[in-house]
Amino acid sequence: MSTLHKSGADNDRDILVSIVKGMTKSSTGEQSTKHWAEDALWFDIPPFASKGIAPAIKMFDNVFKNFKSSKFTILETEVILGEDLGIVCTVQKVELVLQNDTTKAMLVRETDCFKKLDGKWLLVHQHASVPSGGEWDGKIVGA
Repeated sequence: MSTLHKSGADNDRDILVSIVKGMTKSSTGEQSTKHWAEDALWFDIPPFASKGIAPAIKMFDNVFKNFKSSKFTILETEVILGEDLGIVCTVQKVELVLQNDTTKAMLVRETDCFKKLDGKWLLVHQHASVPSGGEWDGKIVGA
């Protein structure tokens, strides 16, 4: 019986995509930053930027407490991988129910940049944004 083994790059790709998927299921700041480097730089929605985990945890917890429920669906994923750097770009559909039962839905673009430190992938930069300037169908057009 033969066993197929993944190459190191395929394994790293799976690890990074798994981390990003896990972050979409988070409901606390602690869960969201579980794979972050201590000095991670973060740009998010609403316009907010921070460096380090503590301000991000506080912001996530302040935002999550306003949700009765949230569902993030990854629609598109692209991974760029080097020996010790990895970038995961996603387009996500976000469906929220706020505490006052208001529902919101939007498309979000997110870029998660990772560095392999001591054999472990850690997020060093995250940037999330919503498209501006009109409707966007979520499709990424390549050259």
